[in-house]
Amino acid sequence: MRITGGEARGRNIGGPSGGAVRPTGSKVRQALFNIIGKRIENARFLDICAGSGLVGLEAISRGAASLTSVEENKTTAKSLTNAAEKLGYKPKILALDFKKALPLLHGEKFDLIFADPPYRAGCVPSILALICEHELLADDGLVIVEHLSNVSIDENASLVKTSTRAYGQAALSFFARA
Repeated sequence: MRITGGEARGRNIGGPSGGAVRPTGSKVRQALFNIIGKRIENARFLDICAGSGLVGLEAISRGAASLTSVEENKTTAKSLTNAAEKLGYKPKILALDFKKALPLLHGEKFDLIFADPPYRAGCVPSILALICEHELLADDGLVIVEHLSNVSIDENASLVKTSTRAYGQAALSFFARA
């Protein structure tokens, strides 16, 4: 797995062994960062269900000021820590289920929040609700959810969907404060 842009472009981060993680493909990552554009510069970035951590590490590579990653699998979180160290980055990594981790971040403000839960887990509504409940999104921030392109992700009372973009089997839905 390689970083596709920024100061660490082309660097291989490795990743956890086995098939427990589905890294975001390079086409989807490049599209994500093209859409975000200059918003990444000096952004506070939260990566929920981080897996390999590739998206969050790429955010740092492209100029994000800070990275907080949430990954419940302790082995995968350790692999993410090793990859970050290899790149010289020091993100905050919470090796907890998002239901336990997000309350610990209560009141911290993130400019960009990326969530990539297991496609069939059905936990996106819970993630969006916890983001709102714990006031994690900055006033002009964005929440981006990666999901199956044939699945619609609904808004909630506090977040409005601004767009959805499909890339083959994967899609990205973007949410802002209502």
